Amino acid sequence: MPQYSLINSKMLSIKLHGEEVYAKRGSMIAYTGQVDFAPSSSGSEGLGGRAMRSVTGEQMSLMSARGTGEVLYAFYGLHVTLIQLSGETFFAESESLLAYDGRLRSGTQFMGSGGMQGMLRGAATGSGLFTTTLEGAGELAIVSDGDSFALDVTHDRPIFVDPQAYIGHRGQLQSNIVTDVGWKSFVGQSSGESYQLKFTGLGTVYIQAAERGGNR
Repeated sequence: MPQYSLINSKMLSIKLHGEEVYAKRGSMIAYTGQVDFAPSSSGSEGLGGRAMRSVTGEQMSLMSARGTGEVLYAFYGLHVTLIQLSGETFFAESESLLAYDGRLRSGTQFMGSGGMQGMLRGAATGSGLFTTTLEGAGELAIVSDGDSFALDVTHDRPIFVDPQAYIGHRGQLQSNIVTDVGWKSFVGQSSGESYQLKFTGLGTVYIQAAERGGNR
């Protein structure tokens, strides 16, 4: 199986022994050995997955790497966090996904209830309401603006997350979209109705300390 390790907080090493991995296009910075690279628009999912991403806007621009050697990955100086899966599912914001094993099955899922109306609203807002799923046994790497922060969710402690700060989650969690005309509407960071992701159940939610596309 591929061997994942961190060179430092911003650089990932993956050692390959004939396996295949997928990584964000443009993130490969060096490699050694006999490794073949090829562009991929769907990773480890098929035509149905590509069609779903086209509808939802949860796009991934990937490059596959297969062979024997070591590949180094980094992306604009963002911090890297390694996640090990043992048969469960990890839900990741596609922009935050750096690399993952070809053994993991990828897909797309809506982050909330509301049926078709909710799906249309999510596609229109582009506010992280759709997420990429990775399922199976293997490893993956996510990137964040600064160190990622893990929030534990328990049955008596739900977590509310800004979609633009959301990176991913794992565990037995249910997600719903809640709306609120809150403080952001009055300080100029957004206008109108703000969206939040509410997580209940038992698991872990990963966030970053900066909003995607926000003002610094």
